[in-house]
Amino acid sequence: MSRKAKQKILMFALETAYGVDPIATPADATFVLGREFAIVPQAGESQTLEYETGELGNSPEIMTECFVEVEFGVDFAPGKIPPLGKPGEPAPWASILKACLRTATTTHTAEKDETAYTINQDENGSLTLYYNQSGTLHKITGARGSVSLSLQAKGFPQLKFKFVGLHTIPESAAVPVPSFDQYLTPLKVGVENSAFTIDGAPHKMISLEIDQANSVVHQEYVGHEEVAITDLAPTATLVMEAPPLSVFDPFALARSGAETMLDFANGPLGNQVGWRSTRVQFGRPSYGDQDGTQTYSIPLRLIGQSDEIYNA
Repeated sequence: MSRKAKQKILMFALETAYGVDPIATPADATFVLGREFAIVPQAGESQTLEYETGELGNSPEIMTECFVEVEFGVDFAPGKIPPLGKPGEPAPWASILKACLRTATTTHTAEKDETAYTINQDENGSLTLYYNQSGTLHKITGARGSVSLSLQAKGFPQLKFKFVGLHTIPESAAVPVPSFDQYLTPLKVGVENSAFTIDGAPHKMISLEIDQANSVVHQEYVGHEEVAITDLAPTATLVMEAPPLSVFDPFALARSGAETMLDFANGPLGNQVGWRSTRVQFGRPSYGDQDGTQTYSIPLRLIGQSDEIYNA
């Protein structure tokens, strides 16, 4: 019987010891309710032996490096709203960010609980991923990666993850029955739910793409194998409607190199996610057209690390 290509199930658990699988049963893991699941089951380099045998043609080739790459997206939506007076549940994607160089800090107030996910160069979390592709289970340990945030008007805000992990031999396994009870339906980006400001002034945002761009490398030495995050160089691009130059002048901002604050929020209090950075430099704007309306496309440079925050 043919296997169904669409039959993909992904789940994860945060490791307590690097590279050690903490998943004994499905109850130990969180299922991923997401989009665009993709796997490279055996990434890495190979070398040919290049023996001089007196024969034409190819020499044998040996796999000298083997690791796994996994990509997926999840809705940027908060955890379940609690009963009155109870603390909120963390978002189901919260622990994934620990393997992307982000640390969570929760603030409790009378009005709400808010968790800020900030970049922390000393964060060393790692994941075990179980990727079941139509009955073949790939167990990926020691996974670390990078994250990007995609905010598109009339779309759903989405976190996109790219992970590299240690390779194990795939095995046959029944496709598990997933549970997605922890996930909330996302709220679209648009006039009903969203707000966007530059230095506190509201503007008409069309899209905002922020890529943390971690440098993720697979290291293998004698007695050592690890996936490490060695650097990051965040990039971002803002597309917005162009107001009169007297209201907002992106050319002057780009010329001056001044640092500005950008703030995006989606959803009402208690069911809100957002992104904020207080140290953003504007790059050289270019003109665009959205349904006949003048727009700007502006590359952004995010300075430092501690002032760039996901909120949920």
